Amino acid sequence: MARNFNQWQRKVINNGGAVLHIPVLSDQSKIPAMDSFDPYAESVNAAFPVGSIVYEGEDVYAYCKNGSVALNIAAPIQGAARAHAEQDDDIVVAAIAAIGATAVSLTSTANLDTAPNDEDNDFAGGWLYVNDEAGQGQMYRIKSNGGFSGTANSTFTLYDPLTIALSVASQVGLVRNKYYRTLVTPAPLTAPFAGFPLIAVTASYYFWSKIKGPVPAIANAAITLGQVCAVGITAAKVNPMAVSSTYGITADTRPIGTAWTPGVADTEEFILDLW
Repeated sequence: MARNFNQWQRKVINNGGAVLHIPVLSDQSKIPAMDSFDPYAESVNAAFPVGSIVYEGEDVYAYCKNGSVALNIAAPIQGAARAHAEQDDDIVVAAIAAIGATAVSLTSTANLDTAPNDEDNDFAGGWLYVNDEAGQGQMYRIKSNGGFSGTANSTFTLYDPLTIALSVASQVGLVRNKYYRTLVTPAPLTAPFAGFPLIAVTASYYFWSKIKGPVPAIANAAITLGQVCAVGITAAKVNPMAVSSTYGITADTRPIGTAWTPGVADTEEFILDLW
């Protein structure tokens, strides 16, 4: 079923020329008026939907909700680490879901019933995908969900209707919005890279993360001008993308940009041009 884009017709550009792109929403009343944009502000309450993107010339920002630990300025961040590997795939579909359905019932397990998976709507804004059996290959944005509890069934409501029916043999995986419950990048990465905060961020607050364009970053090792840089080698810092005995590149690292200025190991920020 095609989405009705008419319900989202509203100006989302401010006087400074910044353009706001918002994730899919269920009704127009939830669309914010972009009267101002401040990438150096944080707030206890959401001013925009998590995952909103602002384009301002060469600079791109994503709206995030921080996790339970405060963030430092100039430290790279990622999305929430999974609560348990079982949420990645093979979650059992509890009941047949026909073509056109927007609700999928999933069976909980002791592994899935782990904080924060046990909270209602904690996967909202993320994705449900079918990894095996009937419906394999489908992927849908999650509108709301019940928390996992014991071995009970939990209903996941989707924005878009199923295009292929699911059977009780179907198996799914769940992925959170990568800008929700952010944390500093560990080594190796445990979730997608989510940019850099331009300020120190309070635990559980909302903020803008820069995801493209020049940004201050802290280096773990000396970085030369123009060198490709990566995260996931050293926690909360940036490393040169070079294969060596000290900084070996693994499948869990992520190249993120090139150095605009030299990086001095552990003592000074440098300017990184995010791709």
